[in-house]
Amino acid sequence: MTEQGSPALRLPESNRVEAFSDGVFAIALTLLVLDLHAPSDSRGRFAHVLVEQWPAYVAYLAAFLNIASIWINHHDLFTRVRAVDARIICANLFLLLVASLFPWPASVISAAVQKGDHSDQVAAMVLYAAVGFLVPLAWILLYGYLARSPHLLRDASGVAFARSAARRSLVSVVVFPAAAVLAFVEPVAALIAFAVLPFFFIAAVLFVPPARRTS
Repeated sequence: MTEQGSPALRLPESNRVEAFSDGVFAIALTLLVLDLHAPSDSRGRFAHVLVEQWPAYVAYLAAFLNIASIWINHHDLFTRVRAVDARIICANLFLLLVASLFPWPASVISAAVQKGDHSDQVAAMVLYAAVGFLVPLAWILLYGYLARSPHLLRDASGVAFARSAARRSLVSVVVFPAAAVLAFVEPVAALIAFAVLPFFFIAAVLFVPPARRTS
């Protein structure tokens, strides 16, 4: 019984949510490689065609790193989560929806590089930026709710962590639209920005001490 005399809520553990999420991330990462193809109708020119397709490889790397970044930060977050409720599950599903979309724009970029012109490549980069822009929105939704729900966290430090991580997500809010604009001038430069951005969020987990990440 709670202090008010009502039965205490028994909240589900977070393990099941994390295990399900890991499965989605693994499938999304696996789907990416399906768009890497061997050269066709290029007898005697395989090496040349492989070199020409290098932006497609960068698109694969960018999508892989973005999904990997989401997974690493997701794991880091759920080490602080004690229990989940329906709202956390829904916010987490939105994050998984966004992560699972990345193979699509990566495939579009690959097709634009191999068969399209400059305008096709611009459209492909803008599509990637649009999908990428959903990532910080999903994180802010998830972090924001946890910051307001300390009863779902293992200890009080989790609230400061969630607030700090939500602010860190604002970097993507700026970078993805900026890269979309850059794509109209130089699509390859936008693609490189997509590939570099995940390192910022991976580094926030790997190289910044936990005490500083929660400040």
